[in-house]
Amino acid sequence: MELIIRLFILSVLLLICFQDLSSRAVHWFLFPLLVLSFVALRWSQHQLFSEEWQAVLMNTGFLSVQMVVVSGWFSYKQKKWVNVTAELLGWGDILLLLSLAFYLSFLNYLFFYIASLLIILPLWIGWQFILNKKDTQVPLAGLQALGMIFFLTVDWWFSRINITSDDWLIQIMGR
Repeated sequence: MELIIRLFILSVLLLICFQDLSSRAVHWFLFPLLVLSFVALRWSQHQLFSEEWQAVLMNTGFLSVQMVVVSGWFSYKQKKWVNVTAELLGWGDILLLLSLAFYLSFLNYLFFYIASLLIILPLWIGWQFILNKKDTQVPLAGLQALGMIFFLTVDWWFSRINITSDDWLIQIMGR
């Protein structure tokens, strides 16, 4: 059963990637499917305890603060109210990050969020430069979904890390 859930999660993430890359839009119903799949996977692994729900709350709290800060920063810079969901980020970007909050531990969520932005944005700018395009819309949700596929694959099949626990990151930081 666990393998089926994992394959379903990878399929949904791949679909999000293809939709965002091809049309810069993702069907909204994929995100509740992703959340339900993450919750089902945690349930199948007997990981639905208070610590896991605490991580979900911390992850969503971080995302909320991030949206407020980004909105505040751009509002300050433009000297008018800027709604990040209308002008800067698509709802797909936010909903993907919200969905991931239901699976990743807090430090893994922060790690994925920061690492994905540090990798995706320069690569996208370079790709646009190589193609001599000036596409201002970054398919962030699609590229982050692709990054999450990689992250999950490393976690599930190579057992080097456990992205539902902060232990591996704490060990690295302790060196």
